[in-house]
Order: sequence, then C-alpha cells, then structure tokens
Amino acid sequence: MDIDISPNSLHVYQALDSEVRLEILEIISGETVTATELAQRMNISKAAISKNLHILEKANIISFKKNADSRKSYPVMNIDQINIHFPQKIFPEYLKKAYDIPIGNYFAINHVVPSCGLSSESSLISKMDDVNAFFSAERFRSQILWFTQGTIEYIIPNELPADSKIEMIEFELEMASEFPLSNNNWHSRIGFWINDNYIGETELPGNYSDVQGNYTPDWWPEKFSQYGLLKHLRVGELDTSIDSNSISNVKISDLNLSDSSRLTLKMSVLPIKNDVYGGLTLFGEHFGNHRQNIKANVYYSD
Repeated sequence: MDIDISPNSLHVYQALDSEVRLEILEIISGETVTATELAQRMNISKAAISKNLHILEKANIISFKKNADSRKSYPVMNIDQINIHFPQKIFPEYLKKAYDIPIGNYFAINHVVPSCGLSSESSLISKMDDVNAFFSAERFRSQILWFTQGTIEYIIPNELPADSKIEMIEFELEMASEFPLSNNNWHSRIGFWINDNYIGETELPGNYSDVQGNYTPDWWPEKFSQYGLLKHLRVGELDTSIDSNSISNVKISDLNLSDSSRLTLKMSVLPIKNDVYGGLTLFGEHFGNHRQNIKANVYYSD
C-alpha cells in the first residue's frame, strides 16, 4: 500500500494509532482466528474487537474471509507493507541510460603521431603509421586503434528527459599504452576531459603481448599489442575516480551536464617527461580480453 501525508491517507494512520489494533495485526498475520477467538485471547470484549476490526477494514488493511462451510468468518491481511511518500525527495531514485560506443565511432581525432593505425576484425585499415587512416570511412569498422601522441574524442547524445538531473556518469573501456610492436613495461599517461572539462588522468603500465588476447583474431601478429586493461572511469557526487581510486576532486556538479545537448569524452596522451610519450591503444569487442566496446552509463534523477 502506498500512502502520502494528505488527508486522503489519514484513515490509515488512524487505523494504526492503537496498541490493540497493532496486536490484532500481529496475531492475524501468523494464524487464522475469528473475532470471538481474538476477544478471548486478548481479554477484550467482542464488541471492542469488532469495532477495531471495522476500523482496520475501513483502512483496507484487512478484509474478511469465510471458512469452508461459510458459517464463520475471520480477518486476513490485505497488505504486507505500507510505503509513505513525503513531498520532498531527499534520496531520489536513480535511472540509467546506457550507451555502447564502437571504438571507430569517434567524433574527432587530432595531432596523431605514429606509431599509429587501425584494424578491423579481419584486416588492417590502410597501412601501418598512416595518419590518414583515421579519417577513412572504413574507420567505423575498427576493432583496435593506436597512436603514440594525439587526442581522440567520442560523443553521445544527451537523451535524458527535460528537467532531469545527471547524478553520475561512467565510462568503461579496455586500453593500453602504445609501443612499436609491443612492450609490457612501457608506461603512458592518459588525460580525460568530459565536455571539455579536465577531470583527471591515469597511468597505463604497458602494451601487452605476453599472451594472445582472449578475443584477438588468430591472424593478428603475436608480437603486436594483444590486450589491454579494463578501466572504469566514474564522475560522481564526491570526485572522479579510475577503478574506484580517486584521481581528482572534480564532481559531477562541476560539469553542468544537464543543460548540454551532448556528452563528450576526450582522451589525450600526456608526456611522461619532456618529449617522451607512452601512447594509447583502444580495444573493441573483437580484440583484447573483454567482449565489449566503450560502455557509457549516465545515471540521472527526475
């Protein structure tokens, strides 16, 4: 049963405002008894029991059923819980909008420096270290892409209902650093922006080829990058985190996302030191260790 604090619900509150009626509810919740039996057990007159049962029935908390021969009736519970709705939502219910973003569906790619390239599940897209491959119409088939320096940006539409409030946003993606062929011990710094707001950075420890990726095609050379690490980027009420480790004090309220028609995620390779860059490799659902594209979840309240 759902009630509020309007006068329409007052009869429910009044029905519960009695130790006698609460005891009656406790008894009939566990066993079948008649009004006469209730009066005897509670040492109350049958008239008083009948009056209290009538109040509970009027509030639709109980009803009466007859036994098999229809000669006796007994009270039964109509409900097993009562929810009270107050006017102010202190803890709003979160809703979720989920997006699946193929890695080749980027909106912008800038300042890419070799080594770089893209490949579909079945073949290279253009040739190795050809920057123009990133502007090819074939890029949408990409299942792995990599570059030593540069920036890549993805866009998802803001399809939330009008007047809703974004409470948290998260991205999940498989990624590694980039090294010609591969290098399991090759660090890289990756910076993140949401709607052009810098939210923090993470470090990727290597570009892995020690074993074949779970979903990496057999034709892909074994000395090339095979898999990455599944990273979970989240901007919430308190901070921004990667894999539950805080990377900045940027909060979701700092980003003013609710009024934006789109949400963007930009990633950029940052220098390790001076002019040393560790690069970035992204894996789609048919490469690497995880059967997924980039996943985005937007949590919001009405």
